[in-house]
Amino acid sequence: MATVKYYLRSKTKGSTIQIQLSVSKNLKMRNSTGLQIDYSDWSDKTSLPKQNNPHNKNLTSDLNDLEKFILKSYNEDLTGGILFDSHWLKNKISLFFERIDVNTSDDIVVNYMKNFNELRALAKTKKTTDHQYLMLEDKFSRFQDVKKKNYVFAEVDKRVMLEFKNWLMSKDKLMESTANRTLKNLKTVLLDARANGKLLHPQVDKFTIESVTSIKVFLNFEELSKIKNANIIGEDLLHARDWLLIGCYTGQRVSDLLEMNPTKIFTKTDSEGESFRFIDLVQRKTGKDVSIPIHDEVEQILKKYRDHFPPLFRGATLNSNATRFNSLIKKVCELSGINQILKGRIYDDNLKRNEIVETEKYNLVSTHICRRSFATNFYGDKRFTTPQVMAITGHKTETTFLQYIGKTSSDHALNTAKTFREIKEKGEKIS
Repeated sequence: MATVKYYLRSKTKGSTIQIQLSVSKNLKMRNSTGLQIDYSDWSDKTSLPKQNNPHNKNLTSDLNDLEKFILKSYNEDLTGGILFDSHWLKNKISLFFERIDVNTSDDIVVNYMKNFNELRALAKTKKTTDHQYLMLEDKFSRFQDVKKKNYVFAEVDKRVMLEFKNWLMSKDKLMESTANRTLKNLKTVLLDARANGKLLHPQVDKFTIESVTSIKVFLNFEELSKIKNANIIGEDLLHARDWLLIGCYTGQRVSDLLEMNPTKIFTKTDSEGESFRFIDLVQRKTGKDVSIPIHDEVEQILKKYRDHFPPLFRGATLNSNATRFNSLIKKVCELSGINQILKGRIYDDNLKRNEIVETEKYNLVSTHICRRSFATNFYGDKRFTTPQVMAITGHKTETTFLQYIGKTSSDHALNTAKTFREIKEKGEKIS
């Protein structure tokens, strides 16, 4: 059973009151309470101030309350398997007396997040990732306000992380997949804090964040053919259709797709003298160089515009053109009869959040469908290897690529089983 005892460090005026938490014969923690008393006012018998004046009586009350707080904290943290040492005791004393400056101390999780984000800005990291961590800081700060508590690192255990996730989904209206990504970012910050000397709750290491299978919407070759041959009227819609087809046969993000122009087209000749045309570009998001062989469907569109790409949509910026493109391709797909009923995410203007609903497929189409359609369609074609497709999409690892198109190890196994059957039916042997 844990016990608390007070003692003086010296027998002088203004002697500091020390606290000792005894957990076992071999585990005793000592630290300063930050309180002082004259030795003449101290009772060695009770290990508390003498009750000879109002000040000493108030001091005794504070020490008794501190004892209760320390023992309560010990019992709460014991079930979580936390590491007990002098740092733990010092932190609890500071919390009890509210000596931590909640506005500046980086022992407070939110304050550390602020410093973490400032360092990321100085390091010139990816803006999209920077934004995620800024949003994490904002969300965790609002979560604290609801809980009426400023969390220090050792207090963020499994329960707090799950409560944060539930708050993200119920109050902040995030999809589960987005809430899980936010939790992963929180864990990254916690581990960074430990690397900088902060004491974490031991449950953080073992806390796993399950991947939620997201809904993958893409256009297959049959649907692309319907789009190509659909009777569509209107200049912007026709241009949007051509950009959509180019996107689905080049596999690039909209930020790279809409910046394609004739200066990015190159002819390359192989060792046998055969010439091939490519679109060479540096991906905006990753900075990766990619070389995209021009598919015949893309060549037909380029020929229509005299070896140029379709016009854009009179937007002043790339973002405004992308927004217009995003809206137009929904209409293109509707006019092309891409109306299969699917479950997917739709933004609800009234609720101001994404909702999972069953709706026509054209409602689920967005600019990102270009990249996903290319990756999924050509991965499914056995004539192309996964590295070949990844070289065009720009994915760095096969794991992230397969997650992107929603494939798993069981899909690999199924493809292998089909190959085994084909080999058997053809009477071939595996040497």
